[in-house]
This record gives sequence, C-alpha cells and structure tokens, in this order.
Amino acid sequence: MTYVVDLGCGSRKMRGAVGMDIVAVPGVDVVADMSRGLPFRDNSLDGIYAYHVLEHLDDFLAAVGEIWRVLKPGARAWIKAPHSCSTFTTWKDPTHKRGLSIAAFAYFDDTYFDGAAFSYYSPARFRIEKAKLNFTLTDRQAHAPSYRLPRRLLNTVFDVMANKGRDYQYACERFWGPLVGIEEVVLTLRAIKG
Repeated sequence: MTYVVDLGCGSRKMRGAVGMDIVAVPGVDVVADMSRGLPFRDNSLDGIYAYHVLEHLDDFLAAVGEIWRVLKPGARAWIKAPHSCSTFTTWKDPTHKRGLSIAAFAYFDDTYFDGAAFSYYSPARFRIEKAKLNFTLTDRQAHAPSYRLPRRLLNTVFDVMANKGRDYQYACERFWGPLVGIEEVVLTLRAIKG
C-alpha cells in the first residue's frame, strides 16, 4: 500500500493522499502542528506533498529534516513555495516567514556546490530531480483575471529563458529573476538514505 501525505492540505487535499494540517477543516485526516515534528515513523512514507506550506514555518531546516526522516529511501517530496524573488507573493500573506528558492534546497543535494560544501547544516540528503521557476503562481493561472494576461504571456518567455538547466536557473535566481519577480518555485526531491 502506498502511503502519501499532503502537508498543510487545508480543504484542497491531493487525491489519494492523507491530509495533514494544523486546523481541522474538511479534507484533513491528521490534525498536527508540523513545527513540532511529523507524527509518522521513520522511513514510513512513499511521498509527501508540501504545496505552499514550508514558507509558514519558523525552522526551515527542521521541517526539511522531518520530511526526509519520514520518507522511505528513494521516496519523493513534491514542493511548491513562493519564490523569494517576489516580495509581493512572499510577503502579502502575513503568515509567511520566508520565500524559498532552488538554491535553498540545493543545500540538501550534494551534486550542487552548496550541498557538498555545507552538508553539515543538516543530515537530510535529497536529489533535486526536477526544479522549475514559475513567474505566475500555477494554481492561479487558470482563474487569473484579464489584467494578468500580459504576465501569463511573459511567463512563457521567462520560462524558456530560466528553466533550460541548472546554470540558467542559478543565473535567473541570482541576477535577473528579482527584476521580473519569480512567484513560485516547484521541486521534486528524492530522499537519499544510507
């Protein structure tokens, strides 16, 4: 049996997943505060969705460490978060503690410079299997009002420029992305364990 958990699911739980959130709303199966750790055994989960939840937590390193702890070896975490380049998207929600980037997750992947050089920050190890920078939040594109159309069209251009590969993503996050406002980072991480 596959056991996948949707962290911070609210009322929009992913189909087939067990929903976990800090509040008991329809769709939530497990009520728990992720900042106090995940209520699952080590190496017990086949996957985790963490869509727009990690930016709400005080201790990012501990949260990623908990995700790693409960995932089975080779299991995946699918993550979406507001990108730190977009101050509006990151800070308009008063419950956000931070914006995130591909570079922040590179600290957990030793195939990136920061992951190799600073692996002592956390025992959690992942491979970034997929990484994407979105210039418009993916869950809002389908329902965007007409004034967002120019931004959605530019998203197509920026997407080609930014997401060709690691070096392009790095250059985008570091240099020109802040000028155009990357709104979201989307990643697939695979848990690496002994």
